[in-house]
Amino acid sequence: MSSYEDLRGAAANDEIILDDMGIPSVMVKIPLVYLDELGIGSAHVPHPAFIINDKVVPYIYVSKYINVVKNNRAYSLPNQDPANCITFDRAVEVCYNKGAGWHLMTAAEWGVLHNLITAAGLEPRGNTSQGKSHIKAYERGVLSPQNPAGVYRTLTGTGGKNWEALGVNDIVGNVHKWVVARLVNGEIQIVPNNNAAIHNTDLSENSAAWRAIMPNGTLVAPGTAGTLKFDYTATPPTTGSTGNFCLSTTVSMQQTTEDPYGAKDFGTLTAKSGVTVPDLLKALAFFPNSDKTGRGYFYMRNKGERLLLRGGNYGLGGDAGEAHGSFPLPRSFSDVNVGLFSAFVDPALYA
Repeated sequence: MSSYEDLRGAAANDEIILDDMGIPSVMVKIPLVYLDELGIGSAHVPHPAFIINDKVVPYIYVSKYINVVKNNRAYSLPNQDPANCITFDRAVEVCYNKGAGWHLMTAAEWGVLHNLITAAGLEPRGNTSQGKSHIKAYERGVLSPQNPAGVYRTLTGTGGKNWEALGVNDIVGNVHKWVVARLVNGEIQIVPNNNAAIHNTDLSENSAAWRAIMPNGTLVAPGTAGTLKFDYTATPPTTGSTGNFCLSTTVSMQQTTEDPYGAKDFGTLTAKSGVTVPDLLKALAFFPNSDKTGRGYFYMRNKGERLLLRGGNYGLGGDAGEAHGSFPLPRSFSDVNVGLFSAFVDPALYA
């Protein structure tokens, strides 16, 4: 399915956005929302997803479907086998290849989706148990005919309305989705506001675009003393599995092997005594706000660079969810259960 006419019926109440080659994607328009409207703090300031190049934009577009990659470009289309076995850098590339305004979904964009879902009291489900929901086993998607043995990706958008939230399908499960954010030796690093939406922003390991976060919410150069970090509260078992962790301003339990990682239900994340949690972390869905139900686990390693995956995959069961965040893997990681969402913001809005 690639022509504009073919997509008219599938799009329903969504919008068709064309890339610079005139090829369509089905996108969901998210209007401007303010932090206090989401129950985050008391200041009437725009959510960072709507601040680009110091301009406030009235809306953004996010993919309705997990993307497929065709001709080195990412597209949001129904009834497709989700793109998979894709590294972070490749995910960035196939989004930028579509032209100005197109980009890999950012931490700010995922954060606003999470907070809108929370504010609306939604609990989206998805492919979290080998092609079906682990909560409602009768909810099934159509298994991809391209699955190898033991793989249970479902075709995009085939799970029904309960696998959709805010118009976005498969935000929970199916495949992990790369998102623009990272840890470096435990330090939380982002690109300010939604500036990663700007075409060809450098997201490489040594890019100067990355910024760390202070407890008061200001952004500073990586490595600045006192920035926010994820650290272990107990040494994880040497074989991996789980270990509690918390928000901190120091890294006292740096791991020396690849196996151990920290894991904790998102709703139970806590800060070390004396550490202030800024509204920014709640806006990015890096820390719970008023909702404590979780809807996903958070994972991390505080050794080296670790890029962010969100949403969970077809085998995670209750660990998956739109609050799920995974920081244990390098940018070179690829797997049959790792894909992406692209997003779009009209460059004229922030020129």
